[in-house]
Amino acid sequence: MKLPSEAVTLDDFSALIDLYQKNECEMHDGHFTHKLCGGAIRVGFVHLFLLNDDGSLDSGPDGFGIGPKRVPYCERCDPPDGLNHTYACRILILKGGNH
Repeated sequence: MKLPSEAVTLDDFSALIDLYQKNECEMHDGHFTHKLCGGAIRVGFVHLFLLNDDGSLDSGPDGFGIGPKRVPYCERCDPPDGLNHTYACRILILKGGNH
């Protein structure tokens, strides 16, 4: 799944995940595969941070933002490289969206 490079609302980010699963994934032999290449769909994590009005990150009361979010990815087309789909990758969430 291509992760957003700009800040999005939590609803928009959830919709991106849903669209990826709907449009690019299919069930094959009891597990999800990528329609394009047939690679297995795995689940990784990204870490969500609220973006303050001044452009800074809101680290939250514990310093970890608003927490992790599970994201699907194709192990063949977009395997994790140590920064993608792990806690090390931050997704900026616009305040005002659901969180």
